Amino acid sequence: MDNATHYFARQPIVDGEGNTFGYEFFYRNNVGESSIDNPRAATASILVALLNQIGLESGAMGKKVFINIDTTILLTDLLLSAPHDRFVFELSTESGLGSREREVLKKLHAGGYRFAIDGVKASGDLSCRFEMLLPYIDYVKVDASASDMDLLPEMLTLFKQQKLIAERLEMEAVYEAYKTLGFDYFQGYHVGAPELIEHNRIDPKHLGVVKIYNMLLSDTPMEQVAKELKNHNELMMQLLQYLSSTTMKNAYPNRSIEEIVTKVGKEALKNWLSLIIFSKSSQTIGDEKSPLSKLMEQRIDVMHCTISALQSEDRQLFEKARLLAFLSLMEPVLGVPLDSVLDRVPVEQNIEDALVMHSGRLGKIFALALALEKHDSVLVRVLMDDLGLELDILPTLKNLIKM
Repeated sequence: MDNATHYFARQPIVDGEGNTFGYEFFYRNNVGESSIDNPRAATASILVALLNQIGLESGAMGKKVFINIDTTILLTDLLLSAPHDRFVFELSTESGLGSREREVLKKLHAGGYRFAIDGVKASGDLSCRFEMLLPYIDYVKVDASASDMDLLPEMLTLFKQQKLIAERLEMEAVYEAYKTLGFDYFQGYHVGAPELIEHNRIDPKHLGVVKIYNMLLSDTPMEQVAKELKNHNELMMQLLQYLSSTTMKNAYPNRSIEEIVTKVGKEALKNWLSLIIFSKSSQTIGDEKSPLSKLMEQRIDVMHCTISALQSEDRQLFEKARLLAFLSLMEPVLGVPLDSVLDRVPVEQNIEDALVMHSGRLGKIFALALALEKHDSVLVRVLMDDLGLELDILPTLKNLIKM
């Protein structure tokens, strides 16, 4: 196990027919261990892994996502980065919610966010000190390993408006008993053990994240923010993955990174960056550039050098090539299907054609960069001829290939 890999555990939550309704995701650190020093950072880390790295569709496969949260996270904007229709945030019965937290919970629930109470036990004390929260609670998770079955029916009268989930189920007899009581969903080793998920991670430089965040705080024009973001390859890749995990508003075809950043908007971008900062998933300034970052810079440099040699009057071609370079690495690096990215983050048709079919002038420029990376000298000569490039530019292009 190493720091270039994301780890988290995923356990299914099933309905009465055994069909998967959702997954609960559990934090794991950089070596796959479950120890949590900072609950807020743990929540942010899971959100970053799901939204920015592995991708929500790949991680949750279209199902509901259940994540434990610490009450202090309610006083931040971290949850606003998560699509409210896909997540259920679990609050422990031990959580102490003050008046501020309750007001935020009420506001978030009104905005479509869904919450669960986790670890409910039917025991001698049937007092429900979280009863005042129930109008904002959609799911109640009852701990089957620590509940008195004789007391359970009385306690359940408190939860007439909530869906019931029996958790920590380990035996068939207990599972059947909770089904008989009318529980909606079930979780535990009896219906599905947690599985460890590993995935490639691409972490941006911490100072770069903070710099862009501070630019947004100081009302820096979005075109300048976009210009700075172009200097941070890992961060830009995470943003594209995040957008493919969520629904992008005003998703008309894009021609440049600047258009995408402008469309995301200042507040949404700020909330998203704060998620990365809280997750502590960014690198220190002393860390060496990742292979991804080097490959990205190389691909962009080769394409830009080619465009310069062509003396193109289409100044937008440089920006299209940059966006194309980022999109071209989404599938091989992050494993997100290209058609999914293009569906969520649509681009102009000539960019899509260049990316998928290597057609048009931009497609040939892209194909030339790929041929140079593969050291395919025959294809390089063919593409240079098609583009009308003189052979004297070839040494310069080859010198840009460092990997």
